Amino acid sequence: MKTCPGGFTTLVGLLAAAVLLPISSAAVTRRDDVPDSNYLSLAAGVNYAPVGQFVNGGGYTGSATLITPDWVLTAGHNLIGSGSGTFTLNGIPYASSQVFFNPGWNGDPFHGFDFGLVHLSTPVAGVTPATLYPGSSEFGQVGTYVGFGFKGTGLTGYQTVDLQKRAFQNMIDGNFGNPSLVYGSDFDNPHSAADNGFGDPTPLTLEGCVAPGDSGGGVFLTDGSQVYLTGVISFVASIDGNSNSDYGDASGFGRISSALPWITSTIPEPSVSALLGAGVGLFVARRGRRLNK
Repeated sequence: MKTCPGGFTTLVGLLAAAVLLPISSAAVTRRDDVPDSNYLSLAAGVNYAPVGQFVNGGGYTGSATLITPDWVLTAGHNLIGSGSGTFTLNGIPYASSQVFFNPGWNGDPFHGFDFGLVHLSTPVAGVTPATLYPGSSEFGQVGTYVGFGFKGTGLTGYQTVDLQKRAFQNMIDGNFGNPSLVYGSDFDNPHSAADNGFGDPTPLTLEGCVAPGDSGGGVFLTDGSQVYLTGVISFVASIDGNSNSDYGDASGFGRISSALPWITSTIPEPSVSALLGAGVGLFVARRGRRLNK
């Protein structure tokens, strides 16, 4: 077990529990005082349409996000033990032709680099790929986490699966001691401020936490009129030593900004052209700045 600044603990594997469960899984944990239908409705928004299920060649389930018509981005740990996988979007399965681990991934989610790329044999039609966030101003913004993990509430922790996509919103206000690579959010309890790990203890209306099966799903933010994919869901961490996605647990994600050079160097033309432009140029110009967080 490892402890990070702020008292959070986690186990290697964490949300990789999705990789240990040979089943399809769906959803997130939510506030117990807010209807589940609200989380389903949020996930159904057009901005989150690129998020689908990913099942690796061993039959283990996670989530992934379409970033070009023929490439998806997922968590590196979703690819462990398998050189293939299937991405399912809107009920249509797309087989992989190649999979790639980020070379920095060492099995420690607090270390970062928990990214994997999957090239699809057939391009996805009818869904606009997610736009990658080129900036470095995620901290203090509201993130929308989207995936296919176990469902439950903050009182119960994760419990069951129902094959539906859910989303929640949370303030991005934690860095797990590694702010250049990993950010996250704690699951604030509407009934007690004692569960607050960092930031403001007041939960957002659709506050929640990631759960097994959400690994590889997307974290989105809105900048002006544009919705960006800013992170890849990687792990759940806890203060109480039980990472069951209940109140007080925290959702961790790898920052897209740390993975952009690898993503753009791995995806060949012409697909990579969809990722390049003024936004990525802005990232290259800013990436040498220190984060004042």
